[in-house]
Amino acid sequence: MIRIGIYLPVYGGWLPSRESGKAMADGAYFSGEEEEQPTYAYVKRVALEAEKIGVDSLWIPDHMLNPIKGERAPSLEAWTLATAIAEATEKVIIAHTTLCEAFRYPAVLAKQAATLNEISNGRFWLSIGAGWFKREYEAYGLPFYEHDERVARAGEAIKIIKRLWQEDSVTFNGKYYSITNGVLEPKPEPKPPVWYAGVSEASRNLVAELADGWLMRGCNLEEAKKNIADMQQRLKRKGRVEIEFAIPALTFIRDTDDEARKYMRRLTGGRKNVLDRTLDTGLIGSPETVAEKIRQLESIGIDHVLLQLTPTLKELQYVKDVLDILRKA
Repeated sequence: MIRIGIYLPVYGGWLPSRESGKAMADGAYFSGEEEEQPTYAYVKRVALEAEKIGVDSLWIPDHMLNPIKGERAPSLEAWTLATAIAEATEKVIIAHTTLCEAFRYPAVLAKQAATLNEISNGRFWLSIGAGWFKREYEAYGLPFYEHDERVARAGEAIKIIKRLWQEDSVTFNGKYYSITNGVLEPKPEPKPPVWYAGVSEASRNLVAELADGWLMRGCNLEEAKKNIADMQQRLKRKGRVEIEFAIPALTFIRDTDDEARKYMRRLTGGRKNVLDRTLDTGLIGSPETVAEKIRQLESIGIDHVLLQLTPTLKELQYVKDVLDILRKA
């Protein structure tokens, strides 16, 4: 059965607002969003309620600056938050969407992940990406390389991490990273699956070679189907059989389809191009409609759907309705 995750609200909402000074790429702003407070107290309430209603996984974005509301808007650091949420919860999977590779040295990240895996009793998945938000690299004094080099560095990092989790002593001499007689104890058991996020050619090749799961960007059913078919061909060429697939979606649920669309129009400001894009790639409708859309994603091979909710805690009441429908099927 397909599994449902949610993004934890570390930014104060998912929609750019005019007040934040941050517009979308086409210059459009969203409006009408109920703002959330990106505090640990609030995020913890969301995590506990999500676990209570049966959400399968919690996904934490990893940015040093707020990429949604603007760089001076508050946001929470992803690794510290994951550790706290692991202690607060008992059953849900904890992952990131996604860890920016350059923020942490590979061997250090391997050690951190092994410890978090123990704290969570094996509920941690390591989800990593190449990073994209150049401004935060500048703000925190981190080097920002061109795209394919960032992906290549992530590939080397994953190789180091996996070896440290398995081997007694690791020496690695790559183009970007090297370690000598690296030791990691205790080793994580069970070993966390390694997920990767990115849809570029370089990223797809990395996933096919090294990842246990692929988090693709939000897209419609047809694009998701093509992405899966493409990845399955790449896996076959690598001699691998299967991995898991996840897709995120802005989600707007109300009692009826019409009410959900009206709610989405209010939050997105009514711009036609924004409406069309959200309707195309999001999950909008009644609990029955959203559950059916999720079933369609399951039918093409999606294993996890990750919901972006606004405001998160209040919207979980509708997510529970969707979960009830899915689990009755």
